[in-house]
Amino acid sequence: MIRLRNLDEQLKSIVLGGGVVPGTAELFHIGKEGGAAYEYWDQQASMNHVFADPSSGAGTAISDCLAQMTSGRNDIAFLSPDSHTLGTALDWNKNMTHLVGAYPTSMMNQRSRIGHNENFTPMLTVSGYGNMLANLYFMYGRGNAANKELLKVTGDRNSFYNCHFGGPMHTTEGDQSDFHLVNLSCGEVYFNHCVFGVNTVNWTDGSMLYFYGPADRSVRAIFEDCLFLMQADNAQVRFITTTSGQGAGFSLFKRCMFMNVSGTSLTYAIDGAGLGNFKIYADINTTFAGVTDIVAAANEANVMCGHGGYTAASKLANMMVTNPDVS
Repeated sequence: MIRLRNLDEQLKSIVLGGGVVPGTAELFHIGKEGGAAYEYWDQQASMNHVFADPSSGAGTAISDCLAQMTSGRNDIAFLSPDSHTLGTALDWNKNMTHLVGAYPTSMMNQRSRIGHNENFTPMLTVSGYGNMLANLYFMYGRGNAANKELLKVTGDRNSFYNCHFGGPMHTTEGDQSDFHLVNLSCGEVYFNHCVFGVNTVNWTDGSMLYFYGPADRSVRAIFEDCLFLMQADNAQVRFITTTSGQGAGFSLFKRCMFMNVSGTSLTYAIDGAGLGNFKIYADINTTFAGVTDIVAAANEANVMCGHGGYTAASKLANMMVTNPDVS
């Protein structure tokens, strides 16, 4: 049984639902000045465990809170269901310290949300290990070509639950060939019930998932029940890019859906330049929509899908969605 010290009864379900391991230590709270959550937490929680973002403009409450958390202790910070704005990039650089949105379990547009009012890349780096981020909505892109990455994970064994990584939120960012919504250059990483992208802004170049692991470092990524969402206006965009020289790693997709909604069909869903040592595995419930092909013929042997038993002509054998009543 998890011991939830200093935590209001109404918030226990957030911790339990987020999957925090037994041994929870100190609880911290990040709110918005004048907001209902902050006003309550300010009265109920320990004096030095509550941090406030200003009611307008960018704040440093998240990084200030992180600075007070103890690495390796399973401290948890709760983020209020308000709009929080970063003025500088955030590096979650401690170990086994967790950030949880105080919002019901959801997949899209959670109200515990984080945006930015300055230009920087990445917006969020997770360089520590063993951290969990849950119930959060990140919004990246404000019309500047210098914004290249929303999330970069360099630390190992981090987990993300019910997070929405929204971007590009502006066509300028979405028009850059080196724009990557998520950059994974870590060891083990896990995403569960997460959403990547938006279908309200045209995406012209770049990629959604960017795997970069040099020969001496393997990326091992697992995605379960995730949605990958975009509206491409150019066929060169990729859902997945793998870089040359990758170590012997893999990505596993279970019950995932890749959707290019009402846009230009992508030539390939996967840029296979780094496939070989690095493999991609997808179960029978993982499918793609809005793509002409999954990967170039030369790289097909490095993408394994669970659609055995179908003929080569079947769309199901190629992981692509089909339509009803089509022979």
